[in-house]
Amino acid sequence: MESREGEALIKLLDDPDQMVFEAVSHKIEQLGTELLPDLESAAMEAMSPILHERIESIIRVLQFNQLKSEFNDWIKSDNQKLIDGAWLMSKYQFPDLTLLQFTNRIKPLIEEIWLEFSDILTGLEKIRIMNTFLFTKHKIILNEGHPESPGNNFINRVLETSKANEHSMNLLFAIIGQELSLPLFVADMPDFPILTYLDVPIEIEGHFHPDLFDVLFFINPADNGTVHSRRDVTNYLIKQSLPLKAEFYKPRPNADFIRICLKKLALDYELTGSEKRSSQVRDLINLW
Repeated sequence: MESREGEALIKLLDDPDQMVFEAVSHKIEQLGTELLPDLESAAMEAMSPILHERIESIIRVLQFNQLKSEFNDWIKSDNQKLIDGAWLMSKYQFPDLTLLQFTNRIKPLIEEIWLEFSDILTGLEKIRIMNTFLFTKHKIILNEGHPESPGNNFINRVLETSKANEHSMNLLFAIIGQELSLPLFVADMPDFPILTYLDVPIEIEGHFHPDLFDVLFFINPADNGTVHSRRDVTNYLIKQSLPLKAEFYKPRPNADFIRICLKKLALDYELTGSEKRSSQVRDLINLW
């Protein structure tokens, strides 16, 4: 019944009366994402630019609503895999990107590094191997020429261009680390996040509470993966005249990491004049 109703509504989208169009589009949005295939087919067959734009605008609304629902499910899930959260973040800009496509872009890096790992290596030695592959071999760097480009925030784009910002550099490093069972979690420093390596005696699985474990050391992927002690972090905060708050040293769960990255994305959209996109990303942040 809904399918037939949806098809009938789509045919009304070319009505010249703006009030009719608004009423029809509102009803289509209420019917939800099940109409996306029909709308995409209609967009391809549309003969007028106005009709095509109308259909595309509804598709974008439905895709965003679907993304909000997926984000909400991930936030509430008992298994907040960081790679899944990063994929959802990328889907905001690349709505047709599937999880399989996203993971397949990261998988070669993970496999390369895994081949160099062994059980006899310490956590510090494993971090050094990651640094060699990411920053020496694959030459992933900060995009200093366009530091405020929103594209810097999406992991799939980082892997295509080898250029990142501080947030996505940390995110990529942590994703690879966690996929290799390393206990890497974010600490929300004032300028940009850094990573913590936890004293965890077991492999990470299920709903994990990183703040229950001690931090062995800190890692700054934005500086080629340099390793720091707690004292180093304290000295940095003092030099920057920043308060020595416990939250700056504290490891956060994966959902918090994605929220921190979304805040950076919203800011970059704002700085580049994309107010609508910035507002939408803030809508995603409000799900927390």
